[in-house]
Amino acid sequence: MTNHFGDVVENSKAILMIGANSAVANPIGFKHFLQAKDRNNAKLIVVDPVYTKSAAKADHYLRIRTGTDVAFIYGLLHVIFKNGWEDKEFIDSRVYGMDGVRQEAEKWTPEETSDVTGIPAEQIIQLATLLAKTKPTTVVWALGITQHSTGTSNTRILPILQLVLGNMGKKGGGCNIIRGHDNVQGSTDMCCLADSLPGYYGLSEASWKYYAKAWGIDFNWLQGRFHSPKWMHEKGFS
Repeated sequence: MTNHFGDVVENSKAILMIGANSAVANPIGFKHFLQAKDRNNAKLIVVDPVYTKSAAKADHYLRIRTGTDVAFIYGLLHVIFKNGWEDKEFIDSRVYGMDGVRQEAEKWTPEETSDVTGIPAEQIIQLATLLAKTKPTTVVWALGITQHSTGTSNTRILPILQLVLGNMGKKGGGCNIIRGHDNVQGSTDMCCLADSLPGYYGLSEASWKYYAKAWGIDFNWLQGRFHSPKWMHEKGFS
């Protein structure tokens, strides 16, 4: 998760939600999306095979055929590249390997993408235009993207879309994975989980000693055993 809910409220001009139904699974997070709509007139786009409670609040709803997410994003990229709407400066200075993506996107015309995804070609063109003309846009997803046989490809293509649009590393942009009511993903990224002490990410030895003292555990013993799966299970950390 590259940004946070407060950033979406303050800065996002559009929210592309795909593979998520936050109105049900993460209602507090979804409240922030609604606040972005009210405060920034942010456009909420929901892509889902089912007309969900999230879709009921969307400005644009696209009914996608299950398992065709990669094709859908390539269809958007086709339109963006064809019209020269990509962020050329961002790509030239900060992105590697985009030529291969561009080559693949050439195959995915709106008509071809529509045939695979079930989304009308007109909607594909409309959404690509909206994303290209509305900055910054944030992309949010959940298990509907990750829990597929193609989950790895799904979670690669969405950041690629954001790179093409120049929305990465920007306020109101980024890729935000909504996992759990109190945002498990954010806890993972910020080392707030029991199995990932801040010291694991290269901070000073003092952080390890702090937790050892707090837990009443010998520091040297902790260093040697903390990442042992058996020990973690015995201590209730996994």
